[in-house]
Amino acid sequence: MGVSVRHQTVTAFCAPIPTAVGLAFRLGELPVDFRRRGHSASIAPELNALTLRIGGETYSIQWGGPHSALPLLSQGRIAIGLSLQHLKEFILVPPDSRLRSAEDLAGARIGIPAEDESARAEAANGFAEALRSAGSDLSRATPADLPIEPSSADAGSALARKLAQALLLGEADAVYANGSLALGLQEIVGARPIWSRQASYPLVFWADEKLVRLHPESVDRVLAHVLAASSWAKTHREAAHRLLAKEIGLSEPALEVVYGESLHAELDLGTSADRIEAFNRHANERMPGGFLRGTFDIAGRLDPTRLRCALELVTQGLVEPPSGEGVSPYALAPVPDSFFLERKAAHVIGSDEEAIAVARQIAAQIKEGASERDRDRRLPFDELKLLGESGLLGLMVPKAYGGPGVSVRTLTEIFKIISAADGAIGQIPQNHHFFVRSVELVGTEEQKAFFFAEVLRGAQFGNALAERGIKGFKEMTTRLKRANGGGYRLSGSKYYATGALFSHWIPVTALDEEEKRVTAFVPRDAEGVAVIDDWSGIGQRTTASGSVVFHDVAVPADRVLPHWRIFEKPQTFGAFGQIMHAAIDVGIAQAALEDAAWFVREKARPLFRSGYTRASEEPDLIRRFGELGIRLQAADALLERAAAAIDRAEQDLNETTAGQATLAVDTAKYFAAEASVEIANALFEVSGTSSMDRKYNFDRHWRNVRIHTLHDPARLKLHNVGNWYLNGVYHEYKI
Repeated sequence: MGVSVRHQTVTAFCAPIPTAVGLAFRLGELPVDFRRRGHSASIAPELNALTLRIGGETYSIQWGGPHSALPLLSQGRIAIGLSLQHLKEFILVPPDSRLRSAEDLAGARIGIPAEDESARAEAANGFAEALRSAGSDLSRATPADLPIEPSSADAGSALARKLAQALLLGEADAVYANGSLALGLQEIVGARPIWSRQASYPLVFWADEKLVRLHPESVDRVLAHVLAASSWAKTHREAAHRLLAKEIGLSEPALEVVYGESLHAELDLGTSADRIEAFNRHANERMPGGFLRGTFDIAGRLDPTRLRCALELVTQGLVEPPSGEGVSPYALAPVPDSFFLERKAAHVIGSDEEAIAVARQIAAQIKEGASERDRDRRLPFDELKLLGESGLLGLMVPKAYGGPGVSVRTLTEIFKIISAADGAIGQIPQNHHFFVRSVELVGTEEQKAFFFAEVLRGAQFGNALAERGIKGFKEMTTRLKRANGGGYRLSGSKYYATGALFSHWIPVTALDEEEKRVTAFVPRDAEGVAVIDDWSGIGQRTTASGSVVFHDVAVPADRVLPHWRIFEKPQTFGAFGQIMHAAIDVGIAQAALEDAAWFVREKARPLFRSGYTRASEEPDLIRRFGELGIRLQAADALLERAAAAIDRAEQDLNETTAGQATLAVDTAKYFAAEASVEIANALFEVSGTSSMDRKYNFDRHWRNVRIHTLHDPARLKLHNVGNWYLNGVYHEYKI
């Protein structure tokens, strides 16, 4: 006669150990951090292991109790932290057993399963400790060995099946089991607990000796994220339990039954004397039988330095704290190829008038759902595909190369139109047009022919311009070096890479071996490129303005542009880049003022006892809308004037016309920033308290414009303009 137990059900209840490592991994900052550094991290919860791949080598950090830890520590692994958790222990009997309490166990046959001698010794001692705690007469209990094949591919399932068989076939009167295994037996075969307690369970975390020796900083970063996750869990109990339950394959109620309600507060690591003593006591008391030769002292295998360094990283804010919102799916995985491949051929726009008409049509489509995309941080893949198919990415391709070559005035108007519909989508193509213009200015004929054809087919350029922690381009760490056999190799890391996630090509700003600024055009799917959606700004939430990492990327010589040459003579290139930003701000301000007017007309109530039937009739509100409307018109007029100045300068480019264009753009940029922030803030001033209800999501206008206007400090524009009016000196954009 045999006993059949469903394998999947049993396996589910042989859960891994819940730890802050798994929590940190699920929160996302740990794997994202390693991806930013050109490494990778993966977790195997069922093996209680975190795998790190660094420089082509694979290492591991693991965790477990004394039974699993001691053999490996004796083989050269290094302990890097200790944790103490509570775990429920149960004495279980068959559902129809006459045994009702632990006192009835005198003379009973006790099932103690194990896959090897040391595990059996640990289980037997744990059971003996349980009996002592229950007050049962240990001397009259009879052990009933339940051997398990050591070579079992799934020891957890084998253990569960053996216990279930022992209870159902009468091989034992009772069994001792702890954790999820005990819960599983109750669920699967109806085993009935006659006693339980919550016991302290020590865990040790250990690492490959080679990993600690060669890459201590990586160990430190793992531990820093673990410390940050355990700290986060203490103030986010429900969310922590939800993630831990998902990690180990239990329901949330089952997690609390097995580990108790305080699990979220028991995840931190330490190397203190009390933890060392607890681990040693557990090891020496519960693992006799010849497995330990002499008294074990983990202090000799513990490296406390790593945990101290990790704590320093956390204290100094050098690791990102976890967020309950988690990370974007595209922080760890690439955008599906279907986004790039499954699209219609791009329309080629023929004139400035058609370009504006197409922009208005697209704006009407993308405005729908803009608030929901921001609220849910849902990236605008469908909308950007539509933008590419519409032909609006090809606006700046010169007429000589088959494009419409629209005026800067037209381009500026289009940025206002799109940004009024969705400020985040409005920002994304700014860098695209910036680099189309750079190809026009310093590209070879072959480069122009190639890249302009790409753009007219709908290809999008992203950007990898900015780096964190540097004061100027000369401190840039992204480098382009000549490779043996021709071409170049590119390495570095960028941030604020708006549009890169959605792009076909990523133009990368780097310094060459002569310390000159160049632009390398890299396919977004090239080997060694990692585009990471780790943008966490309060506004422009759907721009994916995160990181791009380049690890020894091959770049052909004909994909490199001498960006520095743009600035060897009078130019409007800097002003061209800036005016698009100003147009984005004005577009967002327009949307904010329109929403304010709608709310006051349709939703707001007039002041109590004002005598007016509608809020829109109040003189003070009408006056305030007048002020805001004038500011918006002024910003719009300055923007149009600046765009016309760039167009004029392009017809007769010299130091004076270039200077006049730059002065006009700096003026427009400063005023657009000031006016747009005021208007987005005034939306609530004129609309009242009810306008702040989350269902309207009006705060997105303020968040979007506030963060975008920081792109270039307004005070610098004010200085540039003031220097002209005081000293007659035009500002020049240089590198």
